[in-house]
Amino acid sequence: MADIFDPQVIGSVKNLTLRSMRLVENYMAGMHKSRLRGISTEFAQHRQYVPGDDIKHLDWKVYAKTDKFFVKEYEAETSMTVRMLIDTSKSMFYKSDDAAMSKFEYAATIGATLCYLLMLQKDTFGMALYDQNVRTYMPPKGSGSHFRNIIDTLEKVTPGGKTDLSKALLTLGPQIKQRGVVIIVSDFVDETDRLGLGLGQMSFAGQDVLLFHIEDPLERDFPFAGQTIFLGMEGEGKLLCDPRDLRNAYMRERSRHLSEIRETAQKFGYNMEDVVTDKRLDGVLSGILMMRQLRRR
Repeated sequence: MADIFDPQVIGSVKNLTLRSMRLVENYMAGMHKSRLRGISTEFAQHRQYVPGDDIKHLDWKVYAKTDKFFVKEYEAETSMTVRMLIDTSKSMFYKSDDAAMSKFEYAATIGATLCYLLMLQKDTFGMALYDQNVRTYMPPKGSGSHFRNIIDTLEKVTPGGKTDLSKALLTLGPQIKQRGVVIIVSDFVDETDRLGLGLGQMSFAGQDVLLFHIEDPLERDFPFAGQTIFLGMEGEGKLLCDPRDLRNAYMRERSRHLSEIRETAQKFGYNMEDVVTDKRLDGVLSGILMMRQLRRR
């Protein structure tokens, strides 16, 4: 049986709505029911049983100790507000020959799937698409029509210019009035000198931020051999060289760049997860449970 979470399988499904629905349905089916209940309700206190109470809430452990009936009371979690920032710069549309999806297609799948899951959980979700500027911003809502608008927007995206995440964060920061979760999906082919300012804006606004660094397997492994022309996708020009001479320097610079981003994020208590486009999507979706825990901090 085909693994729906395998990028090669899900990449063959071109319709983004169908992709997100299949992923969520399979993800939810694989979760234990008690775990799902823990998402929507939280234990508050015990109180003594009175006739008419639902007996399914009786706490039999307490009864065994006290010989009295007590019921568990729960309080519903408040709706969580999630905003997704998806990088639409030119480099995000890179796709190596063996990859099932481009970096943007993978990012759009993450965004659409999380939106669908949030809609089912009665949470509100919004999305911003950016390159060197914020191209589109859809404030958080929780309706089906809002979900369809997001899908329609994602399916029509064309490659943009260079990445400027700091500028996007500083632009959106003053517009975000309600505390919640901000998810950033980007390849982070970007300067890092002002990233602290942008993340600081989110921290000052009381936002929990999750950063997903997305890359193609060739960017991670750099398996090239023989004379090769490398083309910078954000205006860096062309370079003809033997990749064996370049690989060590590339891997060092890649490690330094990502470490700098990760350390900047950690200063504000934020985490960055590396996501390669050959990674199963159920692992990425588990981030939604992490968001719940982050919001309770």
